[in-house]
Amino acid sequence: MIVEDRISNWVESYDRNGYLNGSILISYNEEILLNKGFGMANWEHNVPNLPTTKFRIGSLTKSFTAMCIFQLHEKQKLNINDYVGKYLPNYPNGDQITIYHCLTNSSGIPNYTSFPDFWPRTMRLPSTLNQLIDSFKERELDFEPGSKFGYSNSGYTLLTAIIETVSGKSYTDYIQKQICHPLGMYNTGCDDGIKVVPGLASGYSFWEGPIHSPYADMSFPLGAYGLYSTTEDLYIWDKALRSSEMLSKELKQKMFTPNLGSYACGWMIAEMVDRSCVHHYGDISGFSSEVLGFVDDQVTIIFLSNMNVTPVTHLSQEIAKIIFGENVSLPFPAVPIPFANIKYIEGAYLIGNDEDKFLGISVTNEELYLTVPKMYGAMYKFKLVPVSHDAIKTTFVTELISEQVIFYYSPSGEIESVQYIDYYGKRYSVNKKR
Repeated sequence: MIVEDRISNWVESYDRNGYLNGSILISYNEEILLNKGFGMANWEHNVPNLPTTKFRIGSLTKSFTAMCIFQLHEKQKLNINDYVGKYLPNYPNGDQITIYHCLTNSSGIPNYTSFPDFWPRTMRLPSTLNQLIDSFKERELDFEPGSKFGYSNSGYTLLTAIIETVSGKSYTDYIQKQICHPLGMYNTGCDDGIKVVPGLASGYSFWEGPIHSPYADMSFPLGAYGLYSTTEDLYIWDKALRSSEMLSKELKQKMFTPNLGSYACGWMIAEMVDRSCVHHYGDISGFSSEVLGFVDDQVTIIFLSNMNVTPVTHLSQEIAKIIFGENVSLPFPAVPIPFANIKYIEGAYLIGNDEDKFLGISVTNEELYLTVPKMYGAMYKFKLVPVSHDAIKTTFVTELISEQVIFYYSPSGEIESVQYIDYYGKRYSVNKKR
């Protein structure tokens, strides 16, 4: 089976169950194999996702910020080895932290999105760039700059301020004039949350059905995670990064060289499917995104989603496996069969022996639902669809994401064991809480 057919078969299997939400672009040998939208850009108005739909891309923004810094380095407006204090004179420890430390997440600056009050409060409040920097600058460093890796949106906030200081332009204007417009990326920009962005998807979470994600004020993400884009624009970006169009070959090599661990400058470099892959993940209030670039193999996979629980990283890697000829499992078709004993299996189920980790099975309007924690510990609730039943076992699949709950029976018909399979394919034995 040729790669196009394998991808088509995979897409069809996932899409018929409603497991793909967002837009996907796949390129192989400079030929686009898939460029398609799935699910809804806006559920309220029944607007579908398209290849031209715009999504907030979260931390994929960091690759653009890194390019801005390297451009300014090439123009001798700054040096990536300069200390940040040269451009931000009043910043504490500014004589220890270099621009390169911030680029490679080795600055030791505490990550403001990890502060206890960020998710419940701070992310909903407007802030200027200076106010945001003030919120973390007096905090003690997590480690000596350059000694460890520590992911930090705060470091990229400093880079944003340096770009504005050195260029004399706002981050938004610099991005547009120096990167987006020269490349023809007219559907990419910085989202301030105030201006209307035509074609921008709404971000969602899920609880029995699509729900609004928690509000995130867009006044301050900027160069850390504040851009929006489309799969098609990011494909233009990918091609520009592979050429010397925007940066000399020498500086581009520096930008893509990991510093500590796998993190380079706005990108991660890692082995994936036994090949070198340039990649990054992004998420922000209802949106999740992943870009995989197998440069040596001329393969690019871009997945932008406006449903925060969509496992874009896992699904992108599954696509990569298909392209490189590896076998992948396909989801069980979500075609419901009759199942009467729904009250019998209702309850809380411990995952292993951990009292703090459990999944819940409940009944609402004669329908079974699975409640389960996902990223950041957030809980989600999905309908359970019975798809197979006999004397030995009953198999349920979830809606929206590809997961299973399987009940195994003893010869007398009692539930003997229960298995939960998450969307990574990881299997867990679960036990009903007594």
